[in-house]
Amino acid sequence: MRGDNQEVLDEILEILIAAVTSGAVEVLSVRGSGNFTGQYKDATELVTQADQRSDAAILSILKSRFRALDPTIGFRLEESGASGPESSRWVGADPLDGTNHFAAGGVAYSVQAHYVENGVPLVGVVFQPEVYLPLSEAANCTGRLAYAIRDGGAFVQRTEFTGADFVRGAARRVTKPPLVEVRRYVSCVPLSTKMAPEEWKRAERVLESGIVAVTTGVGGAGGNVMMTIFGGQHVYANLGAGEDLDLIPPQVIALEAGMTVWGVDRTPPIWNVRKQPFIVAPNPQIAECFLRAAGL
Repeated sequence: MRGDNQEVLDEILEILIAAVTSGAVEVLSVRGSGNFTGQYKDATELVTQADQRSDAAILSILKSRFRALDPTIGFRLEESGASGPESSRWVGADPLDGTNHFAAGGVAYSVQAHYVENGVPLVGVVFQPEVYLPLSEAANCTGRLAYAIRDGGAFVQRTEFTGADFVRGAARRVTKPPLVEVRRYVSCVPLSTKMAPEEWKRAERVLESGIVAVTTGVGGAGGNVMMTIFGGQHVYANLGAGEDLDLIPPQVIALEAGMTVWGVDRTPPIWNVRKQPFIVAPNPQIAECFLRAAGL
C-alpha cells in the first residue's frame, strides 16, 4: 500500500470516522447514565468509564477494518496502548480528549483519530458530539465532525445523535476565520500536571509577556485547536501539556484550514517523539511571537 494513494487515504479516513463515531456512542452512553466514576493513572491523569469504553469500541473498529485494508499498520490508543505490528505507518486515537472537561460537565471534549507515516500526519479526525447541543438538553444532541487529508483540504459536518449512531449533515470546506488586527491575542496557554517544570516556565513566560489579551481554553487539545479554526481564540500555545495522540489529528485539520502549526523548529511537527511544544496560530508572525515569548 502507498500512502500517497488518494483512494487508500479516503478509505483510511472513512475507517477513522467510523471508529471515532463508535467511540462517541460509548461516551454518550456513559454521559446519559450519569455514572462515569473515574480513577487516576500515574497519580495525575483522570480516566473514566467513558475513556475505557470508547477506547475498546475504537480499537475493535480499527482492528477489523484495517485487517482487511492493510494488516501491516500498527495501532496506538490512549488507554489500551500499542498493538498490532511495529510499523512506520500507524493509526492512533484518543478516545476522550478533555476527560477533566467532560467529567466537569463540559461539551467541548473530543474523540480523535489519525493516520501517520514516518512521523508525518496524513489523516486527522476530531469529533465533538455535543458541541452545538448537549445531551442534557436533547436526546438528539448535535455536534461537529471535522476531518482532513493532507493536501486535500479540511471539512466539517454537523452531526445529530440517534441513540445508536450519528446522522451526518452535508460536508463544507473549512478555512481559517479572517484576522482582525489586534495588539494582544485571545489565547489558550495551558498549565497542566502533565508538564515538566521547564515546560511550565515556558507557559508562564508567555502569560507574563504581555502578548495575551485574555486566556481561554476548553480543557482538551482537540477542542482548543478547533477554537482557533472555528472561532473563539487566536492562538493555542501548548508548551508541554499535550502528547501526540491529542495533537496529531487537529494538526492535519488546522494545516489544511490554512493555520500555522509549528513545533520549536518553526515547521509542522514530525512525530518521532510523543511530546513536543505545539503552536497553532493564524500566521507565522504570530506563531513566532509566542515561541519567542516562551524562550524557544
